[in-house]
Amino acid sequence: MAKHFRNAWLFTKSIYLSSEKAVIGNVLQRTEDTYEQAKLRLIFDYLFFYTLLLFPIMLLAMISQNEVNMLLIPCLVAALLTGLYLLRKGIAARVVGLVTSCCTLIIPIISSFFNSQDLSPRYAIVWAMSILLAYITVNIRTALVLCGILCAYLSVVAYVKINGISVYVSSGYSNTFQLMSNPVTVILYMLFLIRALGQYYRNIISMEQQRTVEKQKQHLSLINQNLTKQFLLVKGFSRSGKSAFMKGEMELLEACFTEIEKQCGTAIGYLNEAQED
Repeated sequence: MAKHFRNAWLFTKSIYLSSEKAVIGNVLQRTEDTYEQAKLRLIFDYLFFYTLLLFPIMLLAMISQNEVNMLLIPCLVAALLTGLYLLRKGIAARVVGLVTSCCTLIIPIISSFFNSQDLSPRYAIVWAMSILLAYITVNIRTALVLCGILCAYLSVVAYVKINGISVYVSSGYSNTFQLMSNPVTVILYMLFLIRALGQYYRNIISMEQQRTVEKQKQHLSLINQNLTKQFLLVKGFSRSGKSAFMKGEMELLEACFTEIEKQCGTAIGYLNEAQED
């Protein structure tokens, strides 16, 4: 059993790496901003793993014969694949993030409404992910707009429930089946959440570490250049001092010693600066 899981994981990983290279490989090479690269990776992970996640969700919909979900899930898959296509074409991360966030918020809202206004964690997690994606990849204003849409929907649900308004419920919807499938769907969505956002923050940390190391290398290189310059100056003043001593030019010799002391002090300052960094 463990061997089958391992083979499945390796197969999925190979598909993921190949897809990442095909979709955003060229875009990442053209993008110098590390934060923009992290956003592109986040959007790709979100689209890729959400698409994979929808396969078992579709299977559950087929088992329960939930017609609304069987209709909406292919629409959502099409939206996610469109997002991958836009990424591959080099469309800006904020545009793809906006389209993806809106689709992954609105389509689940429609599904929730026609599934007896279901507000279970399976929907709540997706809505939260959509809003977070908008906040990270677009801006806080867009995230607040999506929050407003979600709050408006929740208000509608509250009004419908309180007033006992009859609303169409998808055939195949069953409270019993929903409760039984909740553990499976919630853990799948949680794994999706951990993988997408967790990897995003890992990428950010890794990129910041690389940037820090690069800055340190550049700084050390500059210090080495300055030290080399100082030592060359000291060497030159030493030769001048030697020549002045042999000729008995004491004033010039004293000036050389003063300059040598000054340059040595500057070099020591560079060394102290390197140790502090």
